[in-house]
Formats: sequence, structure tokens, C-alpha cells
Amino acid sequence: MSCKEYQNQIVLSLYEELQDDERVSLELHIEACGDCRVIFEDNKGFHTVLAEDTPAWELPSDLLIESRRLLADELDRIEKKRSWWSIPTFSVVFTPMRMLESAALVAMGLALGVYVSNHQTMATPGGSTASALEASVAGIPQNGRVSNVRIVDASRSDGTVEFAGDVVQPLRFSGRMEDDTTQRLLFSAVQDSMNDGSRMQAVEVLARKSTEPSVKSVLIHALLNDGSLGVRLKAFEGLKPFAGEDDVRAAFMQALMSDPSDGVRVKVVDALAPFTDNEEKANRIEEVTRHDDNTYVRLKGQGLIQMVGTHR
Repeated sequence: MSCKEYQNQIVLSLYEELQDDERVSLELHIEACGDCRVIFEDNKGFHTVLAEDTPAWELPSDLLIESRRLLADELDRIEKKRSWWSIPTFSVVFTPMRMLESAALVAMGLALGVYVSNHQTMATPGGSTASALEASVAGIPQNGRVSNVRIVDASRSDGTVEFAGDVVQPLRFSGRMEDDTTQRLLFSAVQDSMNDGSRMQAVEVLARKSTEPSVKSVLIHALLNDGSLGVRLKAFEGLKPFAGEDDVRAAFMQALMSDPSDGVRVKVVDALAPFTDNEEKANRIEEVTRHDDNTYVRLKGQGLIQMVGTHR
């Protein structure tokens, strides 16, 4: 299928009107296609706003009548457009395509009706506060999603209720690593993303700039706190060239004591070895590795003491 055909299915998928095989095919395509993913997120954000848990709306009867009339006219137009090839005997049968078109039109009609009705009921006459609130809500981007809505003040004598909340909007941005915005987004991806792959990519990109103190701090945080082994290993690779610096050495010692992965501990003890140039450092590593479950790590710690003793 082409991107246009997949994009036509997005609205149907949001209203759960696709067959299982169609839904799976669409999801796989969205994961692989950036343009379709952006369109999906835009539609999903708008759909989320309409579907939020709010008190039931009283739709004007004339709006429903007009929506139903327009729906009937549109169905008739589709039927006439097909009449030149349809077999007369079966022209009134609801084929799967007809059912999908009907479902899409019904969903779009109801969504539009709810959206219009909601804005009509909000336009209460009188009072500058009501007008300001209306302007604020009207300013929500079409692909934005409202979250964390809370009531700030519901005690006013004129019945006005003041709300506060957050508007979340899909983001598409590109910038150079030197840009502050780019770095802040990468920091956010490392600390906030629920996707292991996204965090791993962000750490890998940041590792190219690990000489900067702020970047180094983020990599240390990822090494010591991230639940993904892949992310921790990427963070280690970015920090390895600085194993002789105090802050990185302290982070490596912490990882040597607490990281659950043998692979991380092995890499860390190897990275510390070239910078273990006195007895105090060697004793500290031996103390940490003395009861390590990994034989190589234990032997490496003991070997460092011997190495320092040989060079005295």
C-alpha cells in the first residue's frame, strides 16, 4: 500500500474500525515511515483531546439533524458515483468498503459536532475572564493534547471557573550538537524516554561531546542509574577516555560495586587499571572486587595490587 492509503486508515484506526490485519499493517508502516508517523501523532493528539474524560455534552438538536442530513447526502453521493459499475441487484448491499466509508464519515461527523458544541457552550456572554479562558482554549494547537488539568478557582460569584493545565504537542526538531536546544533535548531523551532504543541513541550521540562537563554528568547518571544494559555500556564508552579524572573514576568505582552486569564490571575494572598508580587506589579496587561474583574481576583486582607492588 502507498503512504496515502495508510494515511486514509489513520482516522479509522483511532476509532478502532480496522480489521486486526489492517491495524497491524498500519502500525508496522507507521514505525518505519517518519511522515506517516507525524500525521498519526497529529491525529492522535486531536483525537485524545476529544476523548478526554469530561462531563457529557448536550449537543444541540439542530446540529445533530444537520450532521445526519449531510451524512445521508454524502452516502448518496458515494452510491451514485459507484452506480456506473455496480450490479443493480447488489447496489444496496453494505460491502466492507462501504462500511468503512460510513464508519469514517460517522466518526468525523460526531467528532466535529462534539468539537463545535464544546466551543459553543464555552462562549458564555459577559465577563472578561470568560473571554480570556475561551481565547486560551481556542489557542490550543490542533495536534496538541491537554493534560494535568486542574481547577484553580471555582469560588467566583459570577460562576466562572478558572483552569490550569499543560498542553503537550508533538515535536519535530533538528539542530547541531553545539546548539543548547539540541543538547537539552538529548538530555531529556536520556532521562525521560521510556524507549530503551531512544535513550541508547541519545547517549551515543552525547558521547561525541563527552568533554563538556554537562554532557559528562548526564553520561555518569546514565551509567549509574539506567535500567538498560545497552544504555549503560554506551555511557561507559563515552566516559572511558576520561577514566583518570576524579569524577569519572568515582563513577566507575560505584559501577564496579553495584552494576548487576558482569560485562559492565569487567569493562570498568579494565578501564581503571591504567590509572591505578599507587597502593591506595589498588587496595580500594581490591577491596571492592574481593567478593565479586565474576572470577576475572576478582583476579584483576588482586593483580592490580601486585602490579603496584612490583613498580614500587
